Amino acid sequence: MNRRALLAVAFLLLPGLGGVKADTPAATTVETSHLRLTFDAGGNLSSAIACFPACTGERVRVQQFASESVIAVEGGGRGAAELSDQRREAHYELRFARPGGVSLTWKIPESGYRLGLEVAGGEALLMRSGEPFRPRPAAGFGNWLEQTRYLAIDGGDVTQTGLDEDESSVAGIRGWLGYRNRYWSLMAQPPAVVDARLATGAEQQGAEVRIDAPADGEWSFYLGPVEPVMLKTADPVLQKVLYAGLWFWLRWISLGLFHLLAAIQQFIPAWGIAIMALSLAVNVLMLPLSRLADRFQQEVNEIEARLAPELQRIKKHFKGEEQAAKIIALYKTERVHPLYSLKSLVGVAVVIPVFIGAFDMLAENIHLLNTGFLWIADLSRPDDLFNLPFRLPFFGAEFNLLPFLMTALSFVASVLHKPLALNAELRHRQVRNMILLALAFFVLFYTFPAGMVLYWTTNNLISVIKSLWARR
Repeated sequence: MNRRALLAVAFLLLPGLGGVKADTPAATTVETSHLRLTFDAGGNLSSAIACFPACTGERVRVQQFASESVIAVEGGGRGAAELSDQRREAHYELRFARPGGVSLTWKIPESGYRLGLEVAGGEALLMRSGEPFRPRPAAGFGNWLEQTRYLAIDGGDVTQTGLDEDESSVAGIRGWLGYRNRYWSLMAQPPAVVDARLATGAEQQGAEVRIDAPADGEWSFYLGPVEPVMLKTADPVLQKVLYAGLWFWLRWISLGLFHLLAAIQQFIPAWGIAIMALSLAVNVLMLPLSRLADRFQQEVNEIEARLAPELQRIKKHFKGEEQAAKIIALYKTERVHPLYSLKSLVGVAVVIPVFIGAFDMLAENIHLLNTGFLWIADLSRPDDLFNLPFRLPFFGAEFNLLPFLMTALSFVASVLHKPLALNAELRHRQVRNMILLALAFFVLFYTFPAGMVLYWTTNNLISVIKSLWARR
């Protein structure tokens, strides 16, 4: 029995690790509770598969990062490296000593997604994503979510770079650097300050990070899901990978909503119902602010109703500067500030940040991946009730039912919206604006994931119930 076969047997007998086996004389596979890693004869990570929440159990989500050369270190003479191994308390070490003095020592944990790599004498370090890591196809605005992009975390700053952008270098990085798609990420933390080159361009399909003259010492890698708990467990700084495009206070809203949804799901196992319960919970928590916004809107409605007859007379009989002077004089007489209508925007100022927070939280929530609800096969994708016999530009070839339900509820809420302070003309104008907004949301949401549409559909249902209660 050769040395690699003995190594395979030893690992299979070790508790905690799934096992290590030599597929061929030139490849070594390591299986842990969360990862499936394959190393070539030179010690490069040639293939990597990550599982969430683990590689065994129910509803396992799996992502293959590449079929070859996920993490590679260039340098060393020709010929296979000499492999040695050592068992540690919570991880196992594989050391590949190449001809020419280059060595790679991998530290593989029994569980989790953070790997260690001690490099000595390498000429360049590369990280690549392959075809399995490419974004899933999506129509319309849904394509916004399905993208691969580079990230760099240096201090408190997070920068993102799209694969199709012109930016192709990151200078003086000591924090985490790597790439991600919607749900998975590969990030590296060097032992010293390094410069990196990013493969970008209009035709770029996969991510590639190249670091020339990599610093000797121990590198850290995170190879796993973009999930708050897992990222924080590996390194709290890695949580910045989440919602990286948002301002810090919007990130806090997204994280708060994630933990609120996770808490609800502990009592409501069905994720679809948990999302609906989240929408209800947010409405309850925001009730004091909503009442304040409604009061401001009522004040604006009363002012508009009071000024409407005189404003109509002025606009009918005067034009240009004279009309403007008459309107300003009316405001002074009625003791109304010219910008009084901005008070009605308080409601928008309350709703929009929470909407953005919920949007991003549901977009990046890996727990919804491959999770069904009612007729919806996957809450991370459009609900796709059935396929159309043709393909519509922008909208795709799938019929999605949820956006129609969401828009129908918006129309009902618009019809029920009849502020008593407004006259018929002003009420008609408000209803018209609400219907136009509902149509805009239909176009925006039609190709979005079902989990996000379900949240907003529930919100519209709550609005209808509130309007019916107010009419009562």
